[in-house]
Amino acid sequence: LHFFEPMVVDGIPRAKPPPEVCAKGALEWEHTLAAFLVGKRLPAIKVKEVLQRKWGQVGVFSFHTVSNGVFLIKFENGQARDWVMDNGPWDIWGYHIAFRKWTKGMSLRLEECRSIPVWVKLSNVPVHLWSSLGLSYIASVLGRPLYMDAPTTKRQTLTFARICVDMLATSSFPTAINLDLDDGSSTVVEVEYPWKPQACSLCKSVRSC
Repeated sequence: LHFFEPMVVDGIPRAKPPPEVCAKGALEWEHTLAAFLVGKRLPAIKVKEVLQRKWGQVGVFSFHTVSNGVFLIKFENGQARDWVMDNGPWDIWGYHIAFRKWTKGMSLRLEECRSIPVWVKLSNVPVHLWSSLGLSYIASVLGRPLYMDAPTTKRQTLTFARICVDMLATSSFPTAINLDLDDGSSTVVEVEYPWKPQACSLCKSVRSC
C-alpha cells in the first residue's frame, strides 16, 4: 500500500482518488454481474458450487460476497458474461437468481432494491418493429429494457421476442401492451412472464424480510 496526502476541506480530511485510479479500478470489474437470490438466502459457498456446475463449461469466473445476499460474479471476458445473461432465467434449487451488469456507482445493498430484472415474452410484435429500437419502445411500457436473448437478437424465430426488463417489484405485471402504429392503426402485444417476483407487502422490495 501507499500513503497519499488527504485533501482538507473546512478542516476535515477527505480522500479523493484521481479519475485515472477510479477508471482503472472500474475496468477490472467491467465483465461482472451483480446477483442475488430472490426470496431466499443461501450460504455463498453453496451458491458458488451450483453456478460452477451450471456455467463451468462457458468460462472461468470468480465469486465475491459483497453484502448479505448480494454477490459479484466476475468473468474473464464479456462473451462469458453475456452468455449467462442471454441464456437465463437461472435458478438455484428453485429460487430465481437475478442479475444486473455491474456498473460503477450502482447500489449493492439488497434493501435498496425496488426493481428486479425479469424475462418477458412478447408475442404479436409487428415485423417492422423487430429491432433493438422497436422492441425497446414496446418493452419500455413495462420498465427499463436491459437486453434481448440471442435468438431474439438474431431473429431466428419471429413467434415471440424474449427480453429482460428491469421492472418495479410493485408492478402489476401487465399481460398486454397497447401499441400505436405509424399508419394510425393500433394492435396489442401479448406479454408472458416465465417467472415474476412477489414484492414484500411491508417494504415493497424483493428482499426476504
